[in-house]
Amino acid sequence: MKKILLACILSVSLWAAEHNVYSVTFNAPIDKVENNMLTKFQAENLVVAWQLDILDEFNKRGLVKKLGDKYNTGKLSNVRTLVACNGMIGNDIMNADPTMMAYCPIRITLTEKDGKTTVLYVRPTSAPKDSKAYPHLVKLEKKVTKAIEDSMEME
Repeated sequence: MKKILLACILSVSLWAAEHNVYSVTFNAPIDKVENNMLTKFQAENLVVAWQLDILDEFNKRGLVKKLGDKYNTGKLSNVRTLVACNGMIGNDIMNADPTMMAYCPIRITLTEKDGKTTVLYVRPTSAPKDSKAYPHLVKLEKKVTKAIEDSMEME
């Protein structure tokens, strides 16, 4: 079963490699995916500096009432985001090309619908390839996507 899951993840990842947004969907609730990701992020020295429950924040700000039937038309049951960084890679990026710090720290968004969780991540390798920081951005992307993919192998 794990081999099938890994094959599915890798095929999605290869397809997504042609796009600026990495996207993978797991047949698991958001709490499980997020908890597993946080464990793998810690193992990869990706420090989570900030987390936000987006739908909860929207509710607190009265968007349900303000937007009425235009609110959450995709019927997502949960949307969360987190910001993380690997200090060593972040320092390398900052030293090589400070303008590429727009890609570090990284932001991950998790959405849940019908018990399935999708992880979304803007790929740092969408940055200009001629930047001196590009090799570090590649390293960062590999570290993040590996942590995401490995997170669902946990039981």
